[in-house]
Amino acid sequence: MINFQDSLSDRLFDEGRMYTYVKTYATAHQMYQTAKVLPYVRSLHEGQVRKGKDQVPYIYHPLLISCHALALGLDDDDLVSAALLHDVCEDCGVAVDDLPVNERTKQDVALLTNTGGKSEESLEQYYAGIATNPIATMVKLLDRCNNISGMATGFSAEKMVSYIKETQRWVYPLLRRAKNELPMYSNQIFLIKYHITSVAETIKHL
Repeated sequence: MINFQDSLSDRLFDEGRMYTYVKTYATAHQMYQTAKVLPYVRSLHEGQVRKGKDQVPYIYHPLLISCHALALGLDDDDLVSAALLHDVCEDCGVAVDDLPVNERTKQDVALLTNTGGKSEESLEQYYAGIATNPIATMVKLLDRCNNISGMATGFSAEKMVSYIKETQRWVYPLLRRAKNELPMYSNQIFLIKYHITSVAETIKHL
């Protein structure tokens, strides 16, 4: 039996290079809010690490989502700012009103912040709120794409099963709704859906 465990890596990209890329792109394309948020987010997540054996700094996650967004042509200043900030209220104890961003982005981040827990009722309200907002929808889909891609290095087998079930229950309907209601993002939604479903189906098969 082939054992790939020794070659599994939590870090596919370098967070320093991703930070420089997002900063350079934001500056060149006059994404002033993104440029402002970058050091703020890095400061808030300092000392936090991702799940997994390599103890990758947590900033890796919002940076990877932001780079993914830019690679897909989602270079809206509010969207990338929300991607960078999407976990700070939930994980860093920051109030939405204290975020150094415009009101639109505060609303996006508020929708992306799950304050109700994992009950069926709370998750239903959480995803229903996200579905009303195009930017929150795209950031959530990118977030799930990133998380499901890194399951193998940070999750137990039981956690992966649970996460795939949660994805099927809540994220697949969000993908379908986004496909129908956000035609301006149709190409990006296709690629995100392909990635999420192919990873989930591969793990289910294994």
